[in-house]
Amino acid sequence: MMFIKRTIRPIVFSVLSVLGGITLGATLVGAVTTISANITTAGTFNADDAATFGSTVTVTGATTLASTTATGFKVGQTGTRHTGIRSGYCTIAASVHTASTTKQFTCASATGVTTSDRVFVQATSSMPVMFIVQAATSSTDAIEVAILNTGLGTTTDGGLSGPTSLNFWAVR
Repeated sequence: MMFIKRTIRPIVFSVLSVLGGITLGATLVGAVTTISANITTAGTFNADDAATFGSTVTVTGATTLASTTATGFKVGQTGTRHTGIRSGYCTIAASVHTASTTKQFTCASATGVTTSDRVFVQATSSMPVMFIVQAATSSTDAIEVAILNTGLGTTTDGGLSGPTSLNFWAVR
């Protein structure tokens, strides 16, 4: 009996030591892991916590990038950093506008646009074809627009006959 106790006891301690070492090693490796190989997945790549990429991230296919904490974005290495894009439409009130002249209008209801935004505007079908948008600049919650009346066409009242809408993009 004494022989069995003396023989089994060291074996049991050896097995427990090996298992304890494996458990400890797995715990430490699970805490911080550096993978020095490529990772390829046919499914979804998910990081449950913050993910940091130390190099270029290439994204292909249809992609949605969303963040509630992003403060800016830039496309390309030499691109300009932007902190926001706002899009929508704004409205110009009806107004008399003499043929062959350019007149300044305030396109109201561009909520959120600021004086530092760069704006791009495009006429909608509500603007008669005789009018051409020549320039636009941002103001607070509105866009100032210079419109040329070419005189090539007619309207019943000689100007913008009703509310005229413009589509816009404002980039910060």
